[in-house]
Amino acid sequence: MFSHSIRLGRILGIEIDLDYTWFIILALVAFTFAGNLARTLKGLPAGYYWLLGLLIAVLLFVCVILHELSHSIIAKRHGLGIAGITLFLFGGVSKLVREPRSAWSELQVAIIGPLVSLVLAGIFFLLQLLPVGPVFKVVFSIVAIINLSLAIFNLLPGLPLDGGRVLRAIVWAASGNFSQATRVAALSGQALGFLLILGGVMTFFTNPRGVMSGLWLAFIGWFLIQAAQSSYQQTVLRRLLSGVRVSSLMTSEVTTVPAATLLDEIVSGYFLTHNYAAFPVLRDGEVVGLIHLSDVRQIPRERWATTPVGEVVSSLRPEQVVSPDEDAWEALTKMASENQGRLLVMQRNALCGILSRTDVMRLIRTKMELGA
Repeated sequence: MFSHSIRLGRILGIEIDLDYTWFIILALVAFTFAGNLARTLKGLPAGYYWLLGLLIAVLLFVCVILHELSHSIIAKRHGLGIAGITLFLFGGVSKLVREPRSAWSELQVAIIGPLVSLVLAGIFFLLQLLPVGPVFKVVFSIVAIINLSLAIFNLLPGLPLDGGRVLRAIVWAASGNFSQATRVAALSGQALGFLLILGGVMTFFTNPRGVMSGLWLAFIGWFLIQAAQSSYQQTVLRRLLSGVRVSSLMTSEVTTVPAATLLDEIVSGYFLTHNYAAFPVLRDGEVVGLIHLSDVRQIPRERWATTPVGEVVSSLRPEQVVSPDEDAWEALTKMASENQGRLLVMQRNALCGILSRTDVMRLIRTKMELGA
């Protein structure tokens, strides 16, 4: 299954992923600061400016990781659980398994990120005061300014920014209603997005030298609007699914395929007969994997009559499995993160049923129609 991110490894037990869009910001930062340094530090070889621009981009990368790690560490202390950290075009995001249980824990998780960015800004400001030479003085000064800007920008009061989570914590503490607080913070985030778009458009048309700045402001504003809407929708879905066990949604009667079944047979007897995109494959009564139509298509048609499913199916991965006692929200999150439509419901290596995205969405539609 295609993934939109690269797994970098673990830090303090937390998975770090790098979204492919982050390479855009890496190239943009390196290009931008290479040009700025060429105007500030004259007389250096051309390639040197690119190396310094890349150094600034890498330092920014490290600072963003530290920012997100601080969120994750505090979240783990509050028992929220962390599915990992993903670095992408506009920075990074810590993927919480559960929402905070109180406004106080929400405030602590939210505020720590900007505080870490402020500390990093102070560290790089002090570094540029040391006798490190004019080149590194400029580099450290730029990274200090970037971290200060990140801290200030992240404190703006609108989701999905840290300041939006601070606002949500305050409204939550005052109203006692998490959903209402999320709605207020999401609306604030959308308002901020519209203001940034307006500022970008005005910059684009009134300042001939600010064309790129105007486009970036508008783009960031559009991103904030989309992310704020997504944050609220995610909260609504989480509220509808939290407390619902997978066992209450799964289909218990599962159509399985013996590993010895030939590809010709599975096409005619399964894919063309049942309206399913994948089937569990059994060998000696144990599940060995899920066979998808795409797996069959990779084998030349002339070999379908002689190739058993067991030779084609990939080994079962943990991301394809869910426990019957697991929360339906966590199951939907797993489906979304792996871009898959079905999960095998298993307990103690035994197949209990299968859960599809359709099953989950049907419950969501029913609850929303009933106003539950």
